Amino acid sequence: MKSIIIIRHAAATYDTNVPTDFDRPLTKQGLLDAKVMGKILAEKKLKVNLLLSSPANRAITTARIIAEQIEYDQRIEEKKRIYNASHREILDIISKLNNEIHSVIVFGHNPGLHMLTEKLSNQHFNQFPTCAIAKIILNIKSWEVISNLYLSEENNPIGSLEYFLTPKKNT
Repeated sequence: MKSIIIIRHAAATYDTNVPTDFDRPLTKQGLLDAKVMGKILAEKKLKVNLLLSSPANRAITTARIIAEQIEYDQRIEEKKRIYNASHREILDIISKLNNEIHSVIVFGHNPGLHMLTEKLSNQHFNQFPTCAIAKIILNIKSWEVISNLYLSEENNPIGSLEYFLTPKKNT
């Protein structure tokens, strides 16, 4: 069995002085939410093998804050493809993971993460707000089969939702 934790970046500024969308920093509330959500994850005593993140400022900052809270002391792997990725692109990235990795956290953006969570868990979410966290237990032994299962006609759920957390529900 494998597990994936999907985390949308925390709230970011829409300041017009920031040169690009890619460079947008977290707001004060976003920084606080990331820390609070990281503490909640730390209480769950996660065993995570890998953190993957979009390199966009708001995503990698969220990843660094949460990594610190859960005492993840390895390098966060930045993947440019996660920035503005569709759920299928994220699935492709996941399908190429080393099978020695049993649990991964992916930090990124909507709508890709929202759709990925729905597809993997076979559940509907009205919203996937900033700093939302979804943990999905996957009924697979190998990451490479995730794309095939997702694309199969059988429409069986690939995984089951263990929890869905948002800052509003947990602060």
